[in-house]
Amino acid sequence: MSSEERREETGGEEEIERGGVSAELVKGNILKIKWVTGKTSAARLFGKYGREGRPDFFRLLFGAIGGSLRSQFPEDKANELFNNIRNSQGFKDSLNEVFESMKRWFFDEVVPKYQLERGDVFVVSTTLELNINTGELKWNKESTQVIYWIRSDRVAEKCKELGITVGAGSEEIDRLRRERDELAGKVKELTNENNRLKVENEELKRKLESIKKVIGLT
Repeated sequence: MSSEERREETGGEEEIERGGVSAELVKGNILKIKWVTGKTSAARLFGKYGREGRPDFFRLLFGAIGGSLRSQFPEDKANELFNNIRNSQGFKDSLNEVFESMKRWFFDEVVPKYQLERGDVFVVSTTLELNINTGELKWNKESTQVIYWIRSDRVAEKCKELGITVGAGSEEIDRLRRERDELAGKVKELTNENNRLKVENEELKRKLESIKKVIGLT
């Protein structure tokens, strides 16, 4: 495949390419997960060309869920919850449903809309809700976005479709760059929030241990 068009080494783009996750516990038992997959391809994310011949979707999502639980609970509790959720029938059924729904959405809507081809690379940013009691997982399609890279051999074609003159300092190019920077900013915001939650979680754990010592539970 030809080299990609976008090579700017900005912090925002690096974070998009790596992927990330942040989480919030709502209604007491619903874990709201904001998940950025990181740079991938359709064959790796949804097909047999992921690690060990299995779609990377599952490996990446399990990592996102585990990281989200650890950001909200002490490590032992988070590990216990993760194992219970992973082994629950509600999670197994809903996980397969989410995978199939996202796969259909990608190939039926995203590929035709952006005219993606085999081997093209992209990032998916989305929101999921996980019931930590039942293991049921839900995907919020409306919150889902795709960021994709235009290959160098298709830049002229894509610019023509968008009405952009290659090499011109047009307002349209500036607008597209602003949109790119806004998306990068959102990913950075999610990453910062995740880091803040981790620090807050560690502080709460320390306070809990101090209270236990005071009341003689340890």
